[in-house]
Amino acid sequence: MANVPEELPNVPEELRDPFYTDQYAQEHLKPPVERLLLATPPASATPPPQDLGALLALLAGRGLPPNVQGVPVKAQDLQQKPIRMSAHLALIDSLMAAFVTEATRNLGTPPGAPPGPQSWEPKILAWLETVNRKLQESSEKEGGGTAPNLGVPESSTAPPACGHKCPTRWYWKLVPHAIAFCLKESGNKPPVIRYRKDKGAPPAPPPFPPVRGLQDLASGGVLAAAIHFYCPQSLRLEEIRLGAPLALPDRLHNLGLVRDFGARHLRTRCPLAVEDLLYMAPALKLNVGAFLAELFLCFEVLRPPFVTPRQLGGTSGTRGPQIWGGGDPKFGRDPKFWEG
Repeated sequence: MANVPEELPNVPEELRDPFYTDQYAQEHLKPPVERLLLATPPASATPPPQDLGALLALLAGRGLPPNVQGVPVKAQDLQQKPIRMSAHLALIDSLMAAFVTEATRNLGTPPGAPPGPQSWEPKILAWLETVNRKLQESSEKEGGGTAPNLGVPESSTAPPACGHKCPTRWYWKLVPHAIAFCLKESGNKPPVIRYRKDKGAPPAPPPFPPVRGLQDLASGGVLAAAIHFYCPQSLRLEEIRLGAPLALPDRLHNLGLVRDFGARHLRTRCPLAVEDLLYMAPALKLNVGAFLAELFLCFEVLRPPFVTPRQLGGTSGTRGPQIWGGGDPKFGRDPKFWEG
């Protein structure tokens, strides 16, 4: 259970860090957090369930029953003292899965994707891949401009400097003789020396990596590029380091941009750490999915004022097109939703 971000002023101080350490260096759940977990169920539906049994029945009806090692969680498991952390974590995972499933309900299911609640992952990945391809198309149409930072590949090395035995140095020894010859042929008049400036090829469009799985998001380039597409005023393309493979400092740089955007603009303030996004641990798959679903809701459904998607050609519109045609407005468009 991660710490609550300090940017949320409405979270009491005693709940920001859910654990305390005793004199034996053992971590324990704080009593206020334990009391909240044992209290009434969260308002995850409309109308909210009246008790834990109703909440578990609701999740089971959606195909998302919480279970611990294959055993379904019961209401009694969530009310035991000392607290059964495994049961509560299973319930939290089911609630996150319900959120991700509902948030991506209006996204089209790609061919070959599994039906049901497990289809959220290919839906999110297909959305990010579409954004990537639109950015690639836009960059190719622009055909120039300021190129993004391509980063430094992990195996790249700088070319060695030319030493004193550089094979091209013999050319410079002929220059004085060539000038003397030109002076003699022109009657000691200063020769007209012309320089040819080769036209350099336009910079190649930045390589936007394909999106095939959650691990493709670990470099931060795909997520940062999606943020730039929808919020070009908040994140410039030149700030993003693209390329494959990226060195670790470049990955951390991109993921830092993603997390900073979430901390400034998302309601949850992105509770994931940079390391969580970097390693994409299987245990945090639903946590990452919830973050991605919140980005989708922000960009394609709720569309707060700071979302001004980029148009083809590099400009940004006042509101811009919706790739997926919007979504269910029941998540709310109230500006207070985005307040801390």
